[in-house]
Amino acid sequence: MSVLLDRFTNELLPGNAHWPSASDVEVGGAMLKLVESDEQQLVLLSKLMNFLETSQGVPTLASALEAHDAELFGFAKVLAFEAYYINPQVREVVARRSIYANRPPQPAGFQITTRKVLPWNEDEILWRSDGTACSNEIMIEQKKDLKKTWTVEEIRQWRL
Repeated sequence: MSVLLDRFTNELLPGNAHWPSASDVEVGGAMLKLVESDEQQLVLLSKLMNFLETSQGVPTLASALEAHDAELFGFAKVLAFEAYYINPQVREVVARRSIYANRPPQPAGFQITTRKVLPWNEDEILWRSDGTACSNEIMIEQKKDLKKTWTVEEIRQWRL
């Protein structure tokens, strides 16, 4: 991973006796993975890397970026924090020091089980036969295609 990106993320997340530093948990690499499928974020990350390259002599990269381009700094900070807090080592520290379980945050964190939501007219005849010849004809029409959604015009044409 980039030494400059590690230096930048360590300024944001330096670590201490309880918390690992950003470079300890490879935040830079995680940042790259988080943005790899988003063209706009890739452009912003490229701008960040260009800034870090041109500012490598500056003692504090994070402060310099914040002063130079507050929006880019905001993007980089949020991305670094996301990359940090999805790391299992960091989640373990959070679990030890709080009431939160060690599991990934949303959107990938909780397994979501979806129920198949059926259309309101699937596999069901909505017309109740009243025993008349007309209602029996309508019932026959509905049974021909249970998934058909009847239009108001079609319903009006039924002989009631």
